[in-house]
Amino acid sequence: MMGQERKVAIVTGAGQGLGAAMAVRLAADGFNVVIAEYNEIQAAGIADQITSQGNSALAHKTDVSDEASVQALVAFTIRHFGRIDALVNNAGIYPKAPIVKMAKAEWNRVLAVNLKGAFLCCKHTLPSMLARQSGRIVNVASGHAFRGGAEFSHYSASKAGIVALTKSLALEVAPYGILVNTLAPGVSDTSMPRIHTSEADVQSKATKIPMGRMAKPEEIAEVVAYLLSDRNTFMTGQVVACNGGQVMFS
Repeated sequence: MMGQERKVAIVTGAGQGLGAAMAVRLAADGFNVVIAEYNEIQAAGIADQITSQGNSALAHKTDVSDEASVQALVAFTIRHFGRIDALVNNAGIYPKAPIVKMAKAEWNRVLAVNLKGAFLCCKHTLPSMLARQSGRIVNVASGHAFRGGAEFSHYSASKAGIVALTKSLALEVAPYGILVNTLAPGVSDTSMPRIHTSEADVQSKATKIPMGRMAKPEEIAEVVAYLLSDRNTFMTGQVVACNGGQVMFS
């Protein structure tokens, strides 16, 4: 992006794991990156990591399920950088419960963070993109959106909703030069697959992936970098799976 004004990307849930890898990669590509994360300490740590590498990032505490918090995030970004060119809706939670024992509050919370959060962030970042007739959005789903998951009905439903949201929004904003896609990562070498599973079971599951291993966070970030870049000029409304062959689409 040398020789032109830096573009600006917001990455939600970027305090750790895949979101952090995405933020680091986008900053290396020349974006001003806003780390939108509920955990302030984690957000500041990733922002410091990025700036120590000579790139640009700011942290902002954000609860994506709360509209006022999302509006504050957008106002913060515009105030510091003047524009929003790209959005990654990565924030998500991953609790486990059989449906007969699942509290309504837990169902509501998962849908609020994982699906409503993406809706709110799209709603409030799009005006900046529409004003320039340009922009890129990546909504992060999961293989659970397509194959389901025992004791993860709320998570699976939220991620299936992400796919439908992406397709609907892509149709809505395509005439304005804005591209919207879903990234469906597979099992990645982060803390998330270890939340409910022992390390031995995680490694066992990894051997069952056709490529025989989990994804590196940087490999997932590479796909996001392409989807948000100027190299992507015609792909919209698609599900892009990066999962080592774990889930394949016909």
